[in-house]
Amino acid sequence: MRNYYEVLRLLKQKLEADPLVNTVTQGDITEIDLNKKNIYPLAHIQTGTAIIGLSTITFNMTLFALDVRDFSNEPVTDKFNGNDNEIDNLNSMLAVCNRFFKSIVKLEDDFTITDNPNCEPLYEQQENLLDGWAMTFEIEIPNTEISVC
Repeated sequence: MRNYYEVLRLLKQKLEADPLVNTVTQGDITEIDLNKKNIYPLAHIQTGTAIIGLSTITFNMTLFALDVRDFSNEPVTDKFNGNDNEIDNLNSMLAVCNRFFKSIVKLEDDFTITDNPNCEPLYEQQENLLDGWAMTFEIEIPNTEISVC
């Protein structure tokens, strides 16, 4: 059975093709800051559940698109925009999510997106003060392989 490998390979390939993404990781979101060699903006894939059906396997996935919040030393003169790049980060990371979704919605190899994704903004996450979006989606693949090799 290679289904999980194939899903991760495809998602990683699509994210690496994005011009704004410098690093692609996967696994537990709480561990992304542990690798100090990460170059931001970063795309992180986290797997939720897998529903095994007779003819398909449906993976619930979350894509985290994150960039580092930069602060200016200038005094705050605009209370709406503040003295950081929060709005820029949210805008550019939502663009990453949008391009990613549009690239995987036209998948090959019988991969199917079962519904529109749900995006949730993230503010100053982790130790590096990361801003961005968590996009949750479901991807369905055929359940035809039974060999574990």
